[in-house]
Amino acid sequence: MNPIISFDLDGTLMKPGFGDKVWLEGLPKIYSKHYKIDYHQATSFFKNAYDTIGSDKREWYDLSYWIDKYQLPITPNELLDQYESSIALFDDVEYVLDTLSKDYILIISSGAMREFIVKELGHTGISHYFSHLFSSTTDTDTVKKDPVFYTMISKNLHRSPQEIIHIGDDFDYDYHSSKLAGFQAYYLNRTKKSKQPHILSSLNEFLAVIKNNYTK
Repeated sequence: MNPIISFDLDGTLMKPGFGDKVWLEGLPKIYSKHYKIDYHQATSFFKNAYDTIGSDKREWYDLSYWIDKYQLPITPNELLDQYESSIALFDDVEYVLDTLSKDYILIISSGAMREFIVKELGHTGISHYFSHLFSSTTDTDTVKKDPVFYTMISKNLHRSPQEIIHIGDDFDYDYHSSKLAGFQAYYLNRTKKSKQPHILSSLNEFLAVIKNNYTK
């Protein structure tokens, strides 16, 4: 039986930009318009509010929390829709997913809230490649992808951790955490080539690793 292949989302499949637009432009703009204050003041207000909560708390990642907290006249999906033009795939994504999906079960294992995952996959037209979508902030009590998150995934899929391969662009939360949970793991560093076998600079390199080492 071929292993399951797990992909991180942002920075691995998706280019940066969408999340920043939503958090650093979208929410302040709605707040500015609704409360009739200067947009730059609203931007500073939200940056301070985010810092006050801190990225170690689940609320930091939760659009519904911020919308409800400040009683903003918009839904999370409406806000995401406004910035979907900022969603973009890396150039190597579609070919690699199309190739791997012929022989492997593919899943998403992301730290983003599920609303973001669904929007990004749907807008880029790659949802059909994935059998499961896992979000650490939506599906577990953790806000980072710690080993507990990856253990939850293997249990949910009824596969041993060793039967799952994960790749992502964060050394701590994609590579190290998934390895601690027993996954086979690869770190994607798109900015620098490396001779270390677990560090890859593109998904095309990852595809070659899978073909050479795992395909039966």
